[in-house]
Amino acid sequence: MIDILDRTKLFEILSKLQADNKPAFGAMTPQHMVEHITFAVRFSNGKEPQQHNYSIEKEQQIKAFVIGTDKDMPIGFKSPVLPSEGLPQLKYSNLTEAIDKLKTELHDFDNYFMHHQLDKPINPTMGELNYQEWVRFHTRHFTHHFRQFNLL
Repeated sequence: MIDILDRTKLFEILSKLQADNKPAFGAMTPQHMVEHITFAVRFSNGKEPQQHNYSIEKEQQIKAFVIGTDKDMPIGFKSPVLPSEGLPQLKYSNLTEAIDKLKTELHDFDNYFMHHQLDKPINPTMGELNYQEWVRFHTRHFTHHFRQFNLL
């Protein structure tokens, strides 16, 4: 499992990703994957506030699985904030630029919680998460997608 707080190791692993790598599962390209996890980091650093998409009961059920277990995240789960069909349009010109943006967003995540320690930004599938829960989510989410591209 990747540790999102160990940025040196995280980006060392990510440096092995090439733009032409094929996924072990799913339809994402390497750049789509990096932009996808970057988008999720923006939910937690105050830049992309989210709304609740599910009932409290369903949020708690998803949260119990994602935050409370070490079971692999399910392949094929579709977040309610992603397009129902196809892949989102790429935002950055290439994979290197996308990785640089991920670095910035993770830095901003650290900075956000340094100044807003008690905040609980909304995750679109699990509802409000505190800092430790966001770290756990990102760790599991990054691990899932790094495995998608055989980086772990």
